[in-house]
Amino acid sequence: MTKHAHPLDELQAQEVLSRFAARSLQHCILALDAGGTVIWASPGAGEILGAGADALVGLWFGQFFTPEDVATGIPQHELEVGLQTGSATDDRWMTRLNGSRFWASGLTVYLGAGEAPARYLKIFRDLTEQHAQLERTRAEAAAAADRTEEMGVAIAMVAHELRNPLAGIMVASDLLEGTSGDASASSAALKGLSDNLDLATRLVDDLLDHSKVSTTGFQLDTSTCTLRHLLESSAQIALTQMRQLDRPLAVLVPAGDICIQVDRMRMQQVVVNLLTNALRYTPEPGRIWLTGTVEGSEVIVRVTDEGIGIEPTKLDDLFRSFTRVGVKGTRLGLGIGLALVKKILEQHGGSVQARSKGLGKGSQFVARFPTRVPPSPTELAD
Repeated sequence: MTKHAHPLDELQAQEVLSRFAARSLQHCILALDAGGTVIWASPGAGEILGAGADALVGLWFGQFFTPEDVATGIPQHELEVGLQTGSATDDRWMTRLNGSRFWASGLTVYLGAGEAPARYLKIFRDLTEQHAQLERTRAEAAAAADRTEEMGVAIAMVAHELRNPLAGIMVASDLLEGTSGDASASSAALKGLSDNLDLATRLVDDLLDHSKVSTTGFQLDTSTCTLRHLLESSAQIALTQMRQLDRPLAVLVPAGDICIQVDRMRMQQVVVNLLTNALRYTPEPGRIWLTGTVEGSEVIVRVTDEGIGIEPTKLDDLFRSFTRVGVKGTRLGLGIGLALVKKILEQHGGSVQARSKGLGKGSQFVARFPTRVPPSPTELAD
């Protein structure tokens, strides 16, 4: 094999072909130039996309995305995320050359700016059958889900009892701030008082929210907004809450307007909780990315960080109420922020998942929810 016989250089080609030779017909592998044009396709690409591999060369890879994804800029977004973070995961409906759709799962990998023309590898599989089975399993799990009321009632009582002394402390803080006198000693005390008040108030609000969603639930107040506005406003709130306004935080969203219909206040709470979690457990100069996209009729929001990471054995416990997973030297809350995230997303018909390769290797939280929240049983009855 020579460089002239193949658009990939020898090292790249050998890596790709050796890894996937045994099951090449189950994988679509496309080598793309910087603009997303196909410069090489595997035999499996021809099988999955419905044409010979040679017929795919010269086509723009966006041709295999659904028209609605092309309209919102998803192909360009995947290349941008790959360029910024190294790779972009991808689970969505795609199209064959004959227009038929299939559910694909894979990733787009950035190869770097070397001498070879290939800049990206687009790799995916046809998982239509598995996707249908997963949807059936999700529906069965949702139908079997149940809420625990006893704990929620107890939390509500504690939260309401705590609000009275908090109100008194707030009044005292306001009075102290209005007095004049020796500055430095009282200023430090006031700042400490104010910080703790902010923390205590957020804890109480979380307790009340947890109680509400765990007992009677809550009626969604849905309205239309753009995904970009939701993520950018949430990022600003999270940085303000954590007093890290100068902290770099990349927000990556497709260029086209993606309109969603959700409870904006609740969904903002989801994104803010995920971001504050990342900010809390990612010491500087560790980076944090907030990415949003759509896959079919589903919104995917990912919060990825280079923080302290999570032990794989503890991932399943993260979304249980009052579960706190941290390391020495980090400040822990009540352990209900992620539980609230899970409950709010479930109320929207969505889900959340945590991923990490272990301590010191960062983490990623993936939130999924429909672009349009299905009507509640009460709304259907009306």
